[in-house]
Amino acid sequence: MLITSTREEQISLAGLTYGRRHDFTYRTGLILQTLGAALLAVLYAVGNPFYTTGIMLFEVGVLLSAIYLLVWIGMVKQVIVGSVMIGLALQVAGSFFVPEHQAGTVIIIGIGFVCAGAAGMVGKEAYCFGYPEGWLLAILGFPGIIIANLLGRESRQFNTVGFSIIALLLLSLTGKKLRQKLISPCTKNACGIPGKDVQS
Repeated sequence: MLITSTREEQISLAGLTYGRRHDFTYRTGLILQTLGAALLAVLYAVGNPFYTTGIMLFEVGVLLSAIYLLVWIGMVKQVIVGSVMIGLALQVAGSFFVPEHQAGTVIIIGIGFVCAGAAGMVGKEAYCFGYPEGWLLAILGFPGIIIANLLGRESRQFNTVGFSIIALLLLSLTGKKLRQKLISPCTKNACGIPGKDVQS
């Protein structure tokens, strides 16, 4: 007789604590990321100095999603959460403790660490569920915009286009994620545990 277990039971047997409330909160983080990226793109394009509000909203969303990310390999989540925390700490340091001539670079590096955490999450979504937007964001979108700004190769036009593309890709990915039922299993065994799939 074949006995099947629910997604929650499979997660519990793996020694993880994760339920529908956790998945809902993870998705709320994705929504905040998308809203933040869209706000950044619009305010930056019109030259509004409050475009940093979009960055902050995006980062709140990344932190929330990172905390509630479900992966079977604990080290993956530790790296993602660690990257986000380092990024936030660097931005605080750049804003309050670093000499003014170095502050901008430190803040951009901090944003880069947060984006690295975000890239890890969307990459996981791409790997588990086949979302091409995740690959584009993880491989090109987030790294491209940060590297260009660190190297001083950015321009208003470049950043406007880059922020807009990131916002649109996040919107598409988040829309697909929201259409999934809560605690959806991965479409393939992506987590290195034989016989188990993953969700988020």
